[in-house]
Amino acid sequence: MTYLQKRFRDFLREEDGIVLAETLMILPMLIWVLVAMFVYWDVWRTVNTGQKAAYSIADLLSRQEDPIAPSYLANMRNILTFLMPGAPAATMRITSFEFDEDENEYCQLFSYSTDIVAAPVLTESEIQNWRATKIPTLSDRESVFVVETWVNFQPRFDTGVLNFAPGLGPMTFGEFIVTRPRERRIVLEGTAHDCL
Repeated sequence: MTYLQKRFRDFLREEDGIVLAETLMILPMLIWVLVAMFVYWDVWRTVNTGQKAAYSIADLLSRQEDPIAPSYLANMRNILTFLMPGAPAATMRITSFEFDEDENEYCQLFSYSTDIVAAPVLTESEIQNWRATKIPTLSDRESVFVVETWVNFQPRFDTGVLNFAPGLGPMTFGEFIVTRPRERRIVLEGTAHDCL
């Protein structure tokens, strides 16, 4: 009986192969953490690149002195795509308006969208809703324009672990950039507007 007890105690104290067993238990978690870090880094890279691209488009537009041709705005999508390499196609809407103090409302100069289905062109009544929440206070006849961008993001890997950690699904990241033109205002060639 003592011999069996001694052999059993020796078996419990045996440590050969413990590193291999621990590695096999921890390795799947380490691989999951590595993939999850890659996915989350990709999310923040997409957000950062989209924000920089939207600000670059706004800066390009703010420097315009003459009325803008519709082809110029159409080519802004090419610039947006160039500034976001590897990201999915982005949608962009540009809206220019000025404040009329006598009427106490915004007067729309133009609204342009690269994808009318995803981001319809805005009407003058729709931009009035921005006054309280999105646009800073403007003085009479002060003009601004808004560059809105939307980037659809699809994670390359599913980092979910059953119901414990659901992971990331498809997302849309948007930017809303309000910019004052360097000249009085920017207008679109061939569009009629009532703002004086």
